[in-house]
Amino acid sequence: MIQPPAPEPPTPQPPALHALKIDLHTHSHYSDGVLSPTALVERAAAAGVNILALTDHDSTAGLAEASRQADSLGLKLVPGVEISAAWRAQSIHVLGLWIDPCAVPLERALATQAQRRHQRMRNICSRLSEMGLPGESLLATVQAHPGLPTRSHLADAMVAMNLARSKADVFKNFLGKGRAAHLAADWPALDEVIGWILSSGGVASLAHPARYLLSAGARRQLIADFAAAGGTSLEVVTGGNAPQHIETCSALAVKFGLMGSVGSDFHDPQLSWNPLGRSLKLPDCITPVWRGYVSE
Repeated sequence: MIQPPAPEPPTPQPPALHALKIDLHTHSHYSDGVLSPTALVERAAAAGVNILALTDHDSTAGLAEASRQADSLGLKLVPGVEISAAWRAQSIHVLGLWIDPCAVPLERALATQAQRRHQRMRNICSRLSEMGLPGESLLATVQAHPGLPTRSHLADAMVAMNLARSKADVFKNFLGKGRAAHLAADWPALDEVIGWILSSGGVASLAHPARYLLSAGARRQLIADFAAAGGTSLEVVTGGNAPQHIETCSALAVKFGLMGSVGSDFHDPQLSWNPLGRSLKLPDCITPVWRGYVSE
């Protein structure tokens, strides 16, 4: 008796849009993250993340490596960057999502940002030397890091040299506003940074809008200026956001006609409270920034 052929196994279908696990704000060791781009993507895939953006501070150096690993694991990588800007003397971070990292205006702008970061670190370490601390050794340690220098790297170096008990103590006693080694950053204006992102074909999303030390009125004005300059999205849900922050950011997104983004702002696997893809779901009233980029 001839047996009928076995039925073909069903073709795996991509998850529905509403079921996707999306994380559009993460960092590798090319800025102040701990993991390499490869390790970051591997960890994201293991956590069930389907769509991941690598958004290192003022750097796209890790994108090529992350993209290769994402392709090998079937994970969609969104090319991104987190750019430092200034608004009313306040440091503001703008995410560029779906950027072209090879766009010449963006490349030139990020090269200038890198120069700012290196000069600021040299100046801070010089101040530490004036205070009797090993500023030159600290600078060499920070510069040995694979990515751009950040104050987080400097704080780690100071703890490792037993100059402070913790990173929090470093900022409290040396690097925080009003302390002897504090040096305000000279970041470009918010509208200029948004222009860089738009020139690369990217989408500008305001990172963690509830985190800035602003009054409610100043926060509304910030977002109004952000939208007027061409910004189109707020990071409504981000790592560490309390429910009231999500409600506030959602209301602001609706008020100013902006889309919404989600991102863990992941830096370090040791911070178990903030894993990749952690509870990142937009409220139903917000249009996702990935609409039009992700197929249902």
